[in-house]
Amino acid sequence: MNTFPKGIFVTGTDTGVGKTVITAAIVWNLIQVGKSIGLMKPVQTGTIVSGPTDIEFVQKVLGTDYSLDVSCPFMFPDPLAPLAASMLVGERINIDKIKDSYTRLCAENDAVIVEGAGGLLVPILEDYFMSDLASDLDLPVLIVTRPSLGTLNHTLLTLESAEKRGLDVAGIVISNYPWDPGLPEQTNPELILGMTGVNILGVFPNDNSISVEKGEIGNIRDTASSSLSKELGGSFVLEEFLSSLE
Repeated sequence: MNTFPKGIFVTGTDTGVGKTVITAAIVWNLIQVGKSIGLMKPVQTGTIVSGPTDIEFVQKVLGTDYSLDVSCPFMFPDPLAPLAASMLVGERINIDKIKDSYTRLCAENDAVIVEGAGGLLVPILEDYFMSDLASDLDLPVLIVTRPSLGTLNHTLLTLESAEKRGLDVAGIVISNYPWDPGLPEQTNPELILGMTGVNILGVFPNDNSISVEKGEIGNIRDTASSSLSKELGGSFVLEEFLSSLE
């Protein structure tokens, strides 16, 4: 991926891998280089839980507000997969409404960043998954993965799923990379690159000052550029990172 596309769909190898932080960092970077960026979280669950929602956290990082009616067309109280959360309140998620919101955001911005929920096979409807939404929006997916033991399996499974569903993979971002990495963290980045052939577009460090759940943005603005590649608005260079591990 040499240039940033019209939009990108941020997915993860699992829930809680850091998609929201990476989404916020990408949007922050791109705004700093002069792009108008639309933000979308098609389905937000867990609004009953104290603290900000994912999209509210990103808004806090940016210091701006988005129209939630468009940017987050479906919100549900229980912290469950979209299908389960919507069933509990007796509401069926309308995919056409999501598509209409995305089209509107595309018309108003240079690019739109869409943050999914969980991974590619999280269900939105009984027979419709996050992967289907990424496909219908015609967006490449950016896969956020962990650095630790087990990430090879999770990353390869996610890539296999994306390939089977005909999704274009923009790249991989490794999230929550420790400052004092152990052997798994030291070896996984190069293994992921070598085994998949997919570009690693960033390695975002673990930062205890950042908490989505508490609405604490910490040092994310300072870290965003150095942790993400030029394709994502930053200055990260994979070769330099890999050489630092040797």
